[in-house]
Amino acid sequence: MYSITANHISKVYKFYRKPVDRLKESIFRRPMHQPHVSLEDISFTLSAGESLGIIGENGAGKSTLLKILAGTLTPSSGDINIHGRVAALLELGSGFNPEFTGRQNIYLNAALLGLSQKEIKDKENDIIGFAELGIFIDRPLKTYSSGMVVRLAFSIATSVNPDILIIDEALSVGDQYFQKKCIDRMLRFREMGKTILFCSHDMYTVNLLCDSAIWLDKGGIREQGKTSQITADYENYLRQKENQEAESADNRPANEKQHFPLYIHSIALNNSLSPIEMHYNEDLRIRIEFESSFDGDYALAIGIKRNDGLVCHAVNLAKNYNYTLRGKGRKKIEVIYPNLPFLHGQYSVIAFLLDESGLHCYYKKESESFTIPPPESLQNEMGLLELKHDWKILS
Repeated sequence: MYSITANHISKVYKFYRKPVDRLKESIFRRPMHQPHVSLEDISFTLSAGESLGIIGENGAGKSTLLKILAGTLTPSSGDINIHGRVAALLELGSGFNPEFTGRQNIYLNAALLGLSQKEIKDKENDIIGFAELGIFIDRPLKTYSSGMVVRLAFSIATSVNPDILIIDEALSVGDQYFQKKCIDRMLRFREMGKTILFCSHDMYTVNLLCDSAIWLDKGGIREQGKTSQITADYENYLRQKENQEAESADNRPANEKQHFPLYIHSIALNNSLSPIEMHYNEDLRIRIEFESSFDGDYALAIGIKRNDGLVCHAVNLAKNYNYTLRGKGRKKIEVIYPNLPFLHGQYSVIAFLLDESGLHCYYKKESESFTIPPPESLQNEMGLLELKHDWKILS
C-alpha cells in the first residue's frame, strides 16, 4: 500500500506588477500576470515504511513540493493521495503563536495536528522532556532562539505518532547534540514502519535516513532512484559547476585577473582531467598546474574528499614539509599516493593556494571524481580504508 501517491503535480505562481492588475484580470478575463513555474509534472509513489530524500539547489522547488505534500499549499494541477496522519516540520515557527508560551504552543500546535485535549495532556511531559527547554517552556516563544523553536517543533511533530513525517531543512539550525537526537528518533520511526520525507543539503544524513531520493532541478525531477547514486550524481554536478565557475574566472581578460593573484589552471588525476576509475591499492598521481602573478610567499595544500563530504586526507606543503612557494610564473607540482588503500567509494581532490600563514585562501579548485569499485576480496568490509587485523576466538 502506498502512503503517498503524487500524480503530475505542478505549481505555478502568478506575479502581478501592480495590485490593481489582479482586479483587471478578473474583470477583463485576460492575463495581467507573469507566471512562474515552481514545480512541473512531479510524479512518484512512496510505500508505507519507506524514506524519501528530497535534494537540489536553492530555488529548485523542494519546499514547495513538501508544502503541497503537507497540505499547506494547493497544487495548480495534478493530484495527491495521502494515507495516514501527517506531521510536518516546515518553515521555522509555522503553526506557533509568538506571544504564547512554549507550553501553550504545545496545545495549539498539537491541536492543529488533530490531537484532542486529553491526548495532548497525556503527551505533554514527553514533549517537554524531549525538547529540553527547561524553564523556557513557560516563557513566550518570542524569547526563544531559532534552535529552541526547532526543539519544540520537532518534539511536537514526532510525539503525535504520525504515519508520515515531513522535515524540511529545519534541523540545520539546531545544535549538533539535538540534531543527533532528532536523527535517532527518525531512525526509530523508520524501524516502526513510518514514512519519512526528508529535505536537506547534508548528503550524509540523506544517505543515512533515506531509501531513495529525488533530485529536483528548476522545478522538475532531474533524477530519482537509489539514494547513494542520486546524492553522488548531485555532488558531482555541484563540483562540476564550481569548476566551471573557476574556469570562467581563469579565462577572464588580464585586467579582471588581478582579482586572482594566484589561481589553479588544472588538477589531473593519473594524467586525466576527466572522471576516472581506479583499482583498489592503485597509485594515485595528482598533478596540479597553477600560476602566480606576485612576488610574495605562498603555500599549496591539497585534500582528498569522499563524495559524502568526509575529508580523507589533507596536507599543506608549507606546514608539513616546510616548503614555501614564491615568485611569479606558471608552475606544476605532482603528489603521489602509492598503493592508495581506500575501499570502494567516489572521491575528489581539492587544491588550495594559501598565504604563508595558511589562514587566507587565494584560490581553490576541485578535481573531477575518481571512483574505486569494491574489490572482490573485500566485498563485506565497510568504512574508508583497509586495516590489517587478526581475530582470536577466546571462548
